[in-house]
Amino acid sequence: MEKMNLHIHSEYSWDSKMKISDIARILAEHGIKYAAITDHVEFDRETMDFIRYKFFKRSHELNEMNKQYEGKIKLLSAVEISEPQWYKEQVQMLTEIFDFDFVMGSIHHIPNLKTSKNKKYVTYLYYQKVLEMIENGMIDVVGHLDYIDKYYHGDYSDSNQIAEILHAIKEHNQIIEINTSAERRAGLNLFPSIYKLSQYKLISDNVTIGTDAHRETELVDNLDSAEYICEELGLQRVIFEKRKRKVL
Repeated sequence: MEKMNLHIHSEYSWDSKMKISDIARILAEHGIKYAAITDHVEFDRETMDFIRYKFFKRSHELNEMNKQYEGKIKLLSAVEISEPQWYKEQVQMLTEIFDFDFVMGSIHHIPNLKTSKNKKYVTYLYYQKVLEMIENGMIDVVGHLDYIDKYYHGDYSDSNQIAEILHAIKEHNQIIEINTSAERRAGLNLFPSIYKLSQYKLISDNVTIGTDAHRETELVDNLDSAEYICEELGLQRVIFEKRKRKVL
């Protein structure tokens, strides 16, 4: 089985210091065949000029590492955009300039998280933002669904709302990632939960797997568990090449 980690943050993300050269070396040593550098884009904290600069510089490094590790590991060029539905023009401009292998969209800013004690209500607001992001299009992968559980350490979601989200993912030709950071961040199994993955399987079966690594110690975190769940549920692991899916 060809292993993957399609959610990694390098020093080109504001919250990571990992060098791409170290990422490639460590993953190659662990037999990871495909890896995606999915650096953050947060338009509320970075200017477009800075974003363009960092991705031009990163593209050069990725090309060099792919030459050096040819036949051992393939590094994909990807991006994780926070709240992409708020920045349609900027997202379109960015994806026209850079030939990303895929675009991941994630919700990081959760309404009323710090002000409301009503967990069901805040969870509802979070998933409504997820749905808005999905219906806006412009992305290929929905990042860390269930991210709200990082803060609540439990599932307060509404089954009808989740069903609507999963159908919207299918309708908009997107897929979800299995994000293994749930264990280290919240003591949970995966983002999304195994139950939601089983519900997703009734609608679609393409997924990516990623550790959401920001540190070297997180680069192979819980990948075996995610791969086992894929086998048990019959989910198809995919990679992307220039925004085209390829089933492994």
